[in-house]
Amino acid sequence: MIRSFLRRIGKFLNRIAARPHDKILALFYRVQPALVFFVVALLGMLTAIASWYTIDHANRLAFVSIAEDAVRRVGDRVENHMLLVKSVEAHFQAAGEVPSAEAFKVFVSHLRKTEQFSGVQGIGFARYVTTGASSDQAIAAELQRNYGINRKPWPETSEEQRTPIVLLEPATDANMRALGFDMYSQPIRRAAILAALAERQLRASGMVQLVQENPQNPQAGYLMYTPYYAANSGRALGLVYAPFQIPSVFESALNRSPILPIHVTAWDGEPSDTSLIYRSDGRPSDRINRPQPVVMSLEVAGRSWKVEIRPSESYSPAVDQTRTFMLALGGLLLAGALAVSSRSQQRTIEVGEALREQSERALNDRELLLQEMKHRIKNMIARVLAMSRQTARSSTSLDDFTQSFNARLQAMASSQDLLARTAWQSADLRTLLMQELRQLFGGTLDEAALEGPDIELNEVAAQAFGLAFHELATNALKYGSAQSDTGTLEIRWQAEPSSTSPQTLIFSWRERSEQPLGEKDSAALARKGGFGTKLLDATMRVELGGSLDIVPDSHGIDVIIRVPYGRVVTDRQLRRRVKGA
Repeated sequence: MIRSFLRRIGKFLNRIAARPHDKILALFYRVQPALVFFVVALLGMLTAIASWYTIDHANRLAFVSIAEDAVRRVGDRVENHMLLVKSVEAHFQAAGEVPSAEAFKVFVSHLRKTEQFSGVQGIGFARYVTTGASSDQAIAAELQRNYGINRKPWPETSEEQRTPIVLLEPATDANMRALGFDMYSQPIRRAAILAALAERQLRASGMVQLVQENPQNPQAGYLMYTPYYAANSGRALGLVYAPFQIPSVFESALNRSPILPIHVTAWDGEPSDTSLIYRSDGRPSDRINRPQPVVMSLEVAGRSWKVEIRPSESYSPAVDQTRTFMLALGGLLLAGALAVSSRSQQRTIEVGEALREQSERALNDRELLLQEMKHRIKNMIARVLAMSRQTARSSTSLDDFTQSFNARLQAMASSQDLLARTAWQSADLRTLLMQELRQLFGGTLDEAALEGPDIELNEVAAQAFGLAFHELATNALKYGSAQSDTGTLEIRWQAEPSSTSPQTLIFSWRERSEQPLGEKDSAALARKGGFGTKLLDATMRVELGGSLDIVPDSHGIDVIIRVPYGRVVTDRQLRRRVKGA
């Protein structure tokens, strides 16, 4: 289906190419390969995006299932703890009284053989009594009778009721420190005790620091309370309770096989720094394609825990996204291949047009070449005539004329030979200039009139400056200072640095005649519409990116050429200059 669609697009765009007069259709033709690439790539990307979201949604659902499993494990553990406390309360009800310390120890020892006891600090009983000296003495006597310790209820309290711990198993050193502790004196514990008494059912406390804990390394804990009433009077005798270490509750639940690749954070109530009760070790995953965290509520004996489940660093998605990347890559490759194929079809059409344009350019170049050859031949004849007149004026005999004239013709030939030998690849500026000037002055050339550093011109600059020197020398012979023996010529060049732009090569040509030039010759030197002047301006400005200034004078002319230094010298000289700087 895609191929058929693209074939129709190709036919439509090829028909567009047959009507180049229509600019809008021609524009469509030019962008055909890009359009084909864009359409196919877009379809490929849309398919890849759909695949990405499908796989991502499946991975999210899989992670939600993992999170639900984790919360269910913790909930099962908490449920086991609730059943544990209720089973002790049922034992009290079956006995009809608070059992002795020995009987309570035997009962708890049987419970500890089951997994239900994992994470529980102990199982105990706290008397519910009225605060006073007589109740303190009775509690102290019960502690002496049960565990052989001499201890009164603690700490001091201003509350009307007390709930001191009188039974607590197993009898570890940590649990022995908790005997006699009045849990009613602490506000968080008291709130849970009052809720259990008022509702006559099991209730959990908020987060507390357990009395059994080492003060140097405390861990968060909570307690579950269920009231125990006298069989005959229904009076509350106390509360069966169990303290739990919260980290142990979570770890014992989550460390069961299989280990879940999750990071857990839990709060007692709404999430805040003060309500934080548990956080897994390690860090949650920070990968781009990680699932969003799952927040769930867990009811714990009248309290609500908020549990946030994030993927851990060991988490791997259930379905890999490799297929998505392959779809995207395949779409791009297909788009590229079809765009190349479309471009190949266009090239077939463009080759014919290119051949036609090339033929037209060849005809134009031929016409320009003929014009340049015509101009050069005219200049060559004019130079020869000018040299003959100048040589004749300064010659004393025919032999003297013949010798001088032959020398200047030889200089002209040497100049052309220099450019031919180097194939215009490169040339020394001074050498190139002297070859041209020897045609003016013959053997009397004053080299002191030439001032400037060694400049090795590159291919383009050698051609441009060769034409410039030829044109300036020809004009000097025909109209300027070289018409007489008294004329002077000063030539300077230098590389001038600039703080706001790259270095500039400045070439100055200054020629002066002793007598004022005639009106005709002066106009010829200064005119800007001739082919030679246009050619000189084009070579300096267009080819070299420079400028040409011609300043006429009654006795001669000043010509100043400015071109970027880096565009006229060879790479070798440019490196030497940078290294020297």
